[in-house]
Amino acid sequence: MTTFPSLAFEAASPAQARNSGILIFGCGSFARDLHRAAEAEGISVRGFVVSSGAASTCAGLPLAPLTALPTGWTALPLWIGVFNREPSADYAAILAACSGAGFTQTWLPQHYFEIVSARLGWRYWLTERSGYAPRESELRTTFARLEDETSRAFFAAILRFRLGACATIADAPAAGTQYFPDFLTTIDHVPLGFVDAGAYNGDTLEQAAAHLPLREAWAFEPDAGNFPQLSARAGKLPMPTVCLPCGVSSINGNLAFSGGHGEASTLGGEGNSHVQVVRLDDCLPNSRVGYLKLDVEGHEIEALTGAEALIRRNRPILAIAGYHRWDDLWRIPAWIAGLDLGYRLRFRIHAHNSFDAVFYAY
Repeated sequence: MTTFPSLAFEAASPAQARNSGILIFGCGSFARDLHRAAEAEGISVRGFVVSSGAASTCAGLPLAPLTALPTGWTALPLWIGVFNREPSADYAAILAACSGAGFTQTWLPQHYFEIVSARLGWRYWLTERSGYAPRESELRTTFARLEDETSRAFFAAILRFRLGACATIADAPAAGTQYFPDFLTTIDHVPLGFVDAGAYNGDTLEQAAAHLPLREAWAFEPDAGNFPQLSARAGKLPMPTVCLPCGVSSINGNLAFSGGHGEASTLGGEGNSHVQVVRLDDCLPNSRVGYLKLDVEGHEIEALTGAEALIRRNRPILAIAGYHRWDDLWRIPAWIAGLDLGYRLRFRIHAHNSFDAVFYAY
């Protein structure tokens, strides 16, 4: 039986990094952002390391493969500058490769983030680890609300992983299709109305049509680059689908939007444009919704707040992304529980490094 994990962690010290300098594993956008953040904090970046390939440069610094490291590099601290959900970003595999090359001081993003957090800013679930212990009561409450052992195991593992106690999450990615797990799709459903908020290019709509008996669907996508792809895909589906070029929120109005980033376009912050957002309660006041999926890049609580009347009226299945912000782990379950509608709660992780974590309420 899974037990709730310790929230203790070993604090990272920037002193050695400032004294010796560091190396960064990776040369993608996160690695380059990390380079700038470290230098701004007075930590000298000596170079970049990659798995394979030829020696080169990155951001004006030497770049070397693990198979041909310059003399003395393995004695330096190595900060893993890879932060995404892809199989190639499996931290356990990266650590094993770096250890095999001779590195003995290798830090994951969750180990060093507190040193550079002010410079790196919002990075999905990545946060200063000191924030977890003050929320232990709320996190324990979420843990207790989860109805199955698999959910509790994933929840305990995600906490250990984000606190830096382990490099990987066992059994993640979870088996099955994200947003449509077997324990929901095998229910004997009547034809459903489906809401896809954060519909991206229509991929989830296609999966919904393949896994559920859908009567009709509504898809919301504010990114101007994604919306034409969504519309084209929706036109080929077997059920009537209304596509709306707007986001969902707790208000009807305009919000700052950082667009042009594919599925990672986000509401809020300074953004590079403004988009229309709507409350689902106002946009779908009389619609019969049986399945509500929200993946809105950290705007999930606002979107739920704007859909409360719809949820109370229809009591749909909820599939809510729970990885964009670190406090999603307790805020989203607490919001659902606050409805007092008797929802049962499960939790799954559908990608590497705790990305694509989803709360399912039904």
